Amino acid sequence: MESSEKRIIGSLLLLTGLTALTVGLYTGQLDLILEIMKRAFSL
Repeated sequence: MESSEKRIIGSLLLLTGLTALTVGLYTGQLDLILEIMKRAFSL
């Protein structure tokens, strides 16, 4: 995997995380979003 591919994947992961955080803050369900992220990263 080339450096540019790693950057794109990293950027997409960061964007997904920031989007989930924003949605959680906006809807007031930050605890649920954090629990989902914990489960996803514990795999």
